[in-house]
Amino acid sequence: MKRLIGIICVVLAMTMAMTAISFAATADIVNESVEGTATVDGTKDEAYDAATALEFVQKGSSNGGSEVLSEPIGRAYIINDAEWVYVWFEVYDDSLDQGSANTYEQDSVEFFWMDNNSKYQLRVRYDGSISADTGSDWADKGAEFVAVETDNGFAVEAKFPITDVKDNQIEMTLQINACTDGSRDYTCYILGNDDADNAYQRTSRDTDYDVWWTLTLAGGFEDTRVETADLPMELDASNYQTIQGLKIGAQAYGQENVTWSNWTSVGSYTSVGYGESVDVSWDYDAYTFDGLFTEENTSGWTVNPALAIQIQDDGYLTLPEDSQAGDTGDSARFTFTYSDITITAEGYDDIVISGDTVTTRWTIKDEGGWTSGTSKAIDILAPIMEATGLDLQGVVEQYLPAMTNVSFSLSFDAFELVYPEDIDAFLVELDAEDEEVLASLQEYIDRVDAAEEIINNSESTLEEMEDALDDAKKAANRATKAAEDYPKAEAAAQELQDRVTELTATVEAAQAAAEPAEEVVEEDTTSSSDSSSSSSSSSSSSSTGVIVGIIIVIVVIVVVVVVVVVTGKKKKK
Repeated sequence: MKRLIGIICVVLAMTMAMTAISFAATADIVNESVEGTATVDGTKDEAYDAATALEFVQKGSSNGGSEVLSEPIGRAYIINDAEWVYVWFEVYDDSLDQGSANTYEQDSVEFFWMDNNSKYQLRVRYDGSISADTGSDWADKGAEFVAVETDNGFAVEAKFPITDVKDNQIEMTLQINACTDGSRDYTCYILGNDDADNAYQRTSRDTDYDVWWTLTLAGGFEDTRVETADLPMELDASNYQTIQGLKIGAQAYGQENVTWSNWTSVGSYTSVGYGESVDVSWDYDAYTFDGLFTEENTSGWTVNPALAIQIQDDGYLTLPEDSQAGDTGDSARFTFTYSDITITAEGYDDIVISGDTVTTRWTIKDEGGWTSGTSKAIDILAPIMEATGLDLQGVVEQYLPAMTNVSFSLSFDAFELVYPEDIDAFLVELDAEDEEVLASLQEYIDRVDAAEEIINNSESTLEEMEDALDDAKKAANRATKAAEDYPKAEAAAQELQDRVTELTATVEAAQAAAEPAEEVVEEDTTSSSDSSSSSSSSSSSSSTGVIVGIIIVIVVIVVVVVVVVVTGKKKKK
C-alpha cells in the first residue's frame, strides 16, 4: 500500500471521470479473429480478407447519445498469428481535423488491450502521430502503428503482442474519435458497445467500467493471464490508522460532452468517513442549471450531456497539484452503499433511482499533474428522461428549472475489503501485541533507571555520569524504535525520552561546575605608573649622579691646582 498522498485539483480529477454506470452487457461482446500475418504498412494485406468486418456504427453513450448510424464510419479487420494481433482499420471521413490541443479531440483511432493486467491505450491520429495515454513502453513491447490518408479518409494498421490470455481469448476494444472544427463530435464503436466511452477508465481487470469486448484468438494458446487475489488487505500496527482516517465524497455535476469544457458542480460536496453514514440532501432552484446545457453545446440537442452524482475518494488517491508523474498506477478498492435516490421537481412526480452497494477499484492515472479514474458516476439524466418522457431539450428547458431536491444516504462500508468489524477484531489483537511490546521495553527502562541512580549520586565522578547518560540515550532510542505504532509502548518510550532529557540537563550542569574558572588578567595601572615613575626616578638619579661626579672632578682639580700653587710659592722663598 502506498501511502497517503496530498489533495490534487479535484475539479480536474473529476473532469475525465464522469460517466454513466450501466456497463454489464458490453463486457459480453465476443469477436473472432482469423489466422494470418500482415506487414504493418497501412495497406490491407490479403491476410485480412478472411476476417470479419467490424462495423463502427454506435455513437458513445456520453459522446453521442448512443445513436446508431445508418452507415458505418469505419470498419476494422482483425487477424493473429502465434505472437501478434494485427488490426487494419479504415475510417471514412472527408474532413480530417486536428485543430484541438486535446489529442482525443483530433480525428484518430484508439486501441485498448491488457498486458500483465495493465491497460495499454494508444491513440493514432490520421497523420501517423501516436500518443500513449498508458503503456508508454509500447514500442519496447514490439507494437507497431502506421497511419495513411486515403481517398475517403484514413487507414490505421496496428500490431500488438498477444498477452493476458484466458480460455484462448484476450480483452480489447477499439474506438474512433470523429472530430470537426477543433472539437470531438462523438466517439464511435461497434454495435452494442456505446458505453465504451468509459474504456479509458478500465485500468486493470479489477476496476469497474468493464466495457471492453473479448477477442477469441485463432489457434491454440495457453493461459497467460495472472489472476489477482481478491483478498482483504492485511492489517498491521500502522495501516489500520490510515484506514480509519479515510473518506469518500459525493457531488452532483453537469458536463456537456461536445467540447468537455464546462464541468460544473450542481450540488454541495458531501463527505463521509470510513465506517460512517451521511444523509445527503441538495436543494435546487430555477437558476441552478441556467445556461449549463444549450442547443450549441449539445450539437442541436443530439449529444446527451453528463448529469450525474459523482462518488469518489476524498484525498487518498490524489497527486500533488504540481506533480507531473507522482504515484501513477496506485489503486485501492472502496466499498460503499447509496440508498434509493429521490429526485423532486415542482409539477412532476418524484423520481426514484434504486440504491446499490458497490465495490470498485479506483486508480490514479497521470494527466500532466492530475488524476482520473478515481470515481463512480450515478447517471440521473437517463432516469429523468425515462420517467418524464421528455427529450433532452425538454429536460433542459422544462424539468431542470423545476427541480427542487436530490436526496439519498451514503455509507463508506469498507476499504480494501476491510470492514469496521475487522478493525475491531484487529484492535483486540493489537492490544495484546502492544502489551507484549510494552513488556519487552523493561530492559530499556531498567537501563535508564540505573543511569538515573548514577547521575543523581553525589559521589559519582563526572566520567561515570557521562557514561551513564550515553547508555540511557541509547536505551531510550531503542525503546522508541521498538514501540513504533503500539500506543501503550509508545507512551512508555516517550516517558523514557523525557527522563533522558532531564538527566541530560543534570549532567550538563555537572560539566559546567567541573570546568576551572578562567584567570582574568586586569591591566595594573598602578604598577605601570610605578614603573614609569621608577624609570623616571632612575633616569633622574642617573642625571644627578653625573652632575655630582662632574662637581667632584672639578673640586679635585681645583684642590690640585691650589696645592701646586701653594707649593710653588714656598720654593721661591
